[in-house]
Parts: sequence; structure tokens; C-alpha cells
Amino acid sequence: MIKMIRLALLAVVLLYAGCKKDRGYYDYQNQLKKYDGNTYDFLKTQQQYDSFLLAIDRVQLTDSIRSGAYTVFAPSDASFKQAIDNMNTLRTIQGRALMNIGTVPYEQLDSLVCRYIVRGKVLSDSMQLQDGINLPAIRYGYTMHGKLNRTDAEGNVKGGPGVITYSDTKEVIYTNRWSNASTVAIDISTNNGLVNILEKDHMFGFDEFIPRMNPTTSSPWNADAFFIPGSIGLEQYNRGGNRVAYLDFSGGNYGGQYRPAEEVDVTTADEGGFKVGWTETGEWMLYTVNVTETGNYGMMLRYGSGGDNGRLHIELDNNVVIGSMLILPATGGYATYKDVTATVQLTAGKHLLKVYYDFANFDLRFLKFVPVNRPMPIPGVITLEDYDTGGEGVGYHDNDANNAGGRWRPSEGVDIDYSRNEGGGYQVGWTNDGEWMNYTVDVKETGFYTAATLMGSPNNDRKFHIEFDGQNVSGIVNVPNTSDYHRRQYVTATVYLTKGIHVMRFFEDTGGYDVKSVTFKPLN
Repeated sequence: MIKMIRLALLAVVLLYAGCKKDRGYYDYQNQLKKYDGNTYDFLKTQQQYDSFLLAIDRVQLTDSIRSGAYTVFAPSDASFKQAIDNMNTLRTIQGRALMNIGTVPYEQLDSLVCRYIVRGKVLSDSMQLQDGINLPAIRYGYTMHGKLNRTDAEGNVKGGPGVITYSDTKEVIYTNRWSNASTVAIDISTNNGLVNILEKDHMFGFDEFIPRMNPTTSSPWNADAFFIPGSIGLEQYNRGGNRVAYLDFSGGNYGGQYRPAEEVDVTTADEGGFKVGWTETGEWMLYTVNVTETGNYGMMLRYGSGGDNGRLHIELDNNVVIGSMLILPATGGYATYKDVTATVQLTAGKHLLKVYYDFANFDLRFLKFVPVNRPMPIPGVITLEDYDTGGEGVGYHDNDANNAGGRWRPSEGVDIDYSRNEGGGYQVGWTNDGEWMNYTVDVKETGFYTAATLMGSPNNDRKFHIEFDGQNVSGIVNVPNTSDYHRRQYVTATVYLTKGIHVMRFFEDTGGYDVKSVTFKPLN
């Protein structure tokens, strides 16, 4: 009996001791640690954030970190080493020179460093909300995100130390697309700010360091850049893959009707041709373009949308084109298409044109650019639906007054339909013997040019020629049988042109073909 009493007393003592130990976990509080100095000096004294400080110095944030009220999420030297080693392994394979923090592109380093420094002194307790809180980066208004989570402890779920999940939001609301890092120490207070320490296996730059610092170069989908003025079928974005030639979040081509191995979602359009669909805010596509002359251009986008207030803009070489922000009203559905227009100023030369989705709720068909109040330039592409104004006998001659296609300039007699395969835009069809169209053009230099006419026909023995100021410069050109009006190929002639303003005429010696454009390039 005495032995049983002793065992019972021992059990009570052990149980009490165990409860006392657990009570320490239940009552866990994040301890605010204090450093008597500024944030920059704190990081320097720790001797494991030298790479971060070097990056801060290079992007000229040193004074801000020494005196400003900011919260820093500090990546360690190990984080930088992982990023730079991975990048240089790839550069070695590519045969490129190695880079370090001092030599990587400044603007990219600046963008990434700023994501680790947010405005104000933000204590971890303020991040305990169910959805966490958004945290504005020190520069550029970029949105980061913080959420405090309690770790589990013995005997109590969520009873342990706090860990902040720190996220690069990519400026999208979909949390499954965010890139996350976790802290190992939080709420370190300095005289001017707060510091949270990120885990060592976090790679600096989240998932963007290598794509930003060592991008591959995109290249045109077709053999050459798109001429502007001209049309751009938006399914013909550059080669180079996701995050180089385009940014697509879906992970697969949902439409699968064009370039199925890529991740841009392309399907057929109900009016013919293709369209880019399943668009999401923040996505973009690149197109290599050749703007033939500096000036104002009328820009037209064809699209379909089931909702109001879709928005996109274009950029040239990462600079927003003024006036290019388009607001896209509802069209009645994704399969119902309308045009929206704007006037933009473009600079001559070869550029990377980016179509960026500011708020995506639309499907996209094609872009079209035409000069404002000036002739079509040569070298360049002459889109044949853009014949001169003036009507029958002046801008064109057609054997009947009806526009059989009715898709462009419907009140006039030239028969125009949508292009019903890749490339977007329009084509002239229902051609007949003796019909013609005039175009006022500006030839920039005297010399020989190739004139490549894009056309299709299921017929044999069809012909056309090209005139300048009433003179046949191309000779009679034979149209190949391509088996279908909408299966097109280029037919090339060599022409000699003199510098200056001229009237070009596309003359249909016979009909029986569809024709889209004539592209002039210097022969040499």
C-alpha cells in the first residue's frame, strides 16, 4: 500500500513538471531585440550580409538604410552565393563572361534589392491578419506581402515562435503565383528601423534573378521584324519562350490551335484567323518591329470581351508609348469583336514592342498601324486594304459598287475580308479583271527593291502588275496556285524606284486571287 502511494505521488510530480515545461511554450512571446545603432551598421556587424550591403551601396540606398524608417527583410550571403553561382553556371555553359554583384545590370539589381526593403517600421504583430498585409517596397511602388504565422510547440498548436512568410506578389492577386521566403528571426529593432532575417536557403531575387540578370534574347517569329505601318497578328509573338518572349501564367497552351508547345493560349477566332485568349492581368507578349519612320500612327486593336474596362498598353524597348493605354469596353462576348483606336508616336528603327495586359478580360486578334496624314513609306509594307481615299475612279476601280467582304471600309466597292489564317489583318478578295487600287507612297531612297506580294489562289494562269505614276515597274507577275484563297505565299518581283512621293497602283490583269500586302525591301 505504501509503495502504491509513493508511485502515485511520483506521477503527480512528473505531471506537474511536464505542465510547467509546456506552460513556457503556451506563453511564448516574440522578444523584440534591440540594436543601438542604425540598420545599415547592424547588418554590417553581423558579418553575413556583406553581399546585401554591397548591392545596397551599388543602387544608392545606403543613406536611406542608415537614416530612414524602413523594415528590411535581410537575405544572407548564402542567398546571394546561391543566385550568383547558378547564374554563372548557366553563363559558363553559354560561353558568356561571368558576372558578380558589381557587374550585373544596374536596373535589374535595383529592382530586386528594393523588394527586400519596405516602407515604415512594420512590426510582425501587424501581419497577423488572416490574409496578412501588403508591404510597399522602398521604390517604384512595388507590392510585397507579409503574413505572420505561429509555429507549433509541444502541447499547443500555434503556440511557438512567429515566422513571417514574406512574398513577392508579382503584382498579381493570385497567391499561388507568388514567390515566398520565410524568416528565422523577426522584429530586430534598430534606432531607425526594423530587421527581419530570411532563411539561408532563400535565393536572392526570389525566382527572378537569373531571368533578369541573364536573359536569353527573343527573336522574331517570322524571318523578319514586323513593319510598322502594317498589321501584327498577335499570335505571332517572338520566339524565346516564357519570361523571355512572353509572360504567361497558365502553364500550357489552353487553346492549342497555334504554336501548341508554347504557353500563350491561342485558339481560332470565330471570324477567321487566330486569337490570343485566356488572358490574365500582368501577362505580356513581345514582337520585334521595324518602324519605318518617326511620326504619329493610328493604332487599332481588334478584340473581343465579355466585360467592361479591360485595359492594356504597348511599350517600345520597355518604355511606355504615350497614348497607347487602351480601355476596352465589352463587345458582347469573347466571340464578338470590335476595334478600338488610338494615336501614338513611334520612333524609327528596330524595336521590341510589348503588349502588356493592365487588366485582362479580353481575347486579342491583331494590331494595325497606319501613318497619320502622310504617305505610306517605302521600304515598308503596303497593306492593300489601305488604298487612297476619293472613291471609285480615284482611290480604286471595282467592277461593282458592293463590298462583298464588308469587313473594312464597307461603304466602298473594294471587297475586303478578314485574313482567315495566321498573321491577322485584312485581305482584298473577289478580285476581277481590270480592277485596281491606288496608294500614295513615299520612296525614301532611289534604287532597286524587291516587291513581295502576299497572296493566295486556287486557280491557274492569274496575273497582276504594279505601277508607279502610271508606269508598269514590275512587269506581268504570275500568281501561283496555292490551292486555297487563304493559303498564301509571297510572289516576288524586282522593281526600280526613285526617291520621292509617288502613286502606286496594284493592277489586277486577271482576278481569281486574294491579296493581302506588298512588302518593299532594298535589293541589297
